[in-house]
Amino acid sequence: MLPRTTMMIVLCAVLVIFRAEPANAGSGENLAIVHARILDGTGSPAVPDGLVLIESGRIRYVGPAGQSSVPAGYRVLDAKGKTVMPGLADMHVHLGGGWDGNAVDILGYRRYLNALLYSGITTVLDTGNVGPFILQMRAETASGRLPGPRIYCVGSLIDGPDPIWPEISLPLVSAAQIPRVVAKQKSNNVDLIKLYVGLSDPEVAGISAEAKKVGLRTVIDQWMRNGSTDLMQSGIAGFAHLPFWFTLSPAALQTAKDHQIFFISTLVVIESFTRRRFAQMEFLKDPLIANTQPPTFLEALRTEATRSLSDKEKTAAAAMLQRLKTGQGNARAILDNGLLLVAGTDAPYPGDFQGEGLHHELELLVEGGLTPLEAIKVATANAAKLMNAEADWGTLQPGRIADVIIVNGNPDQNISDTRKIETVIQRGVVLNRDQLRLDPKTDPGYQPIAPLHSN
Repeated sequence: MLPRTTMMIVLCAVLVIFRAEPANAGSGENLAIVHARILDGTGSPAVPDGLVLIESGRIRYVGPAGQSSVPAGYRVLDAKGKTVMPGLADMHVHLGGGWDGNAVDILGYRRYLNALLYSGITTVLDTGNVGPFILQMRAETASGRLPGPRIYCVGSLIDGPDPIWPEISLPLVSAAQIPRVVAKQKSNNVDLIKLYVGLSDPEVAGISAEAKKVGLRTVIDQWMRNGSTDLMQSGIAGFAHLPFWFTLSPAALQTAKDHQIFFISTLVVIESFTRRRFAQMEFLKDPLIANTQPPTFLEALRTEATRSLSDKEKTAAAAMLQRLKTGQGNARAILDNGLLLVAGTDAPYPGDFQGEGLHHELELLVEGGLTPLEAIKVATANAAKLMNAEADWGTLQPGRIADVIIVNGNPDQNISDTRKIETVIQRGVVLNRDQLRLDPKTDPGYQPIAPLHSN
């Protein structure tokens, strides 16, 4: 029998043949969505009476109904009074499951993939996970054997010698390890390399330079230093979170422009620590939560939401509220300065759910000053741009893969209408959303394991 380390190397080598894009991207029936308000994801105003034609899993036509006709043999979906838009993307998730940000539920992966699709999330970026687990999940969703959103991933984090999340990290003890660690990530065919808080600036620069040699980019989370100009100049491509501890100065924004730095939003996870969402627990009745989350998770959240807080916890929650407002202001400034802002949630955390969390993220972005059209673009076209995949997905344009949602409302006017999902089309296939709902009677009832880390 091969040693465990050798087996892992073989497994990872097998997995590299799979890309984030599904092998059967050209499948699906021919569809015509008629009488629809169309939001194409580019930020353009809605087309009031539009037509979308989908053929072999890709968009053939999108635009005014009067400029094309429905070919014979197409299945017709009447979207009168509804809005058609691209499937949404959450570009900061952790598909290890759980609900509180610490414990994990790997055996319950089906719950989270279903919750994402049910919520109209057709693309995700997993920003840190057990390496072989997420690599296999990415491969199987790409092949079409495992139903789920399109998955991009960073594999394991790269952290310092005493990693915060040891089970999902590659510890770096010395600079001499850098070529080997980067080569390992390259062999795993990760989409980005994620750097974490325990790395020094020289190590960040060294890994970023080595990654560039092999055609990879680095994204970083260094907590209070997110948005630091020192990090911007170290060779990174972007930040896994907005800066929440300080307001980006004009000089910092210019440095970000000079180095083409991207930012992933994650407002909803900061709001989780403010606890303000817990003031009205009615949000748990939203179908995107109630129809996808195990009752035991919801009960645990209710218990957490109603427990008495220490004075220290109350002070920390108040401080986080200010950081949320700072992050919202930075999001507005990032867009105003022509930088790439992409929506992400860091789900799961208390009140930050896989699937529903992205819709709440959009609400928080609009609360912070973005228009609904801007927020939608941040979760569609901008996400594809982050992954250099604009020609494949992210917008409703001819030739793009047909990841489409139909919502009963006008999300370009009221961003919360993104929640009112009636139809999810993935790669040209109309999904059965009833089958994506969690049934407590048939759910295995897996419970999360103990926390992975301690600060």
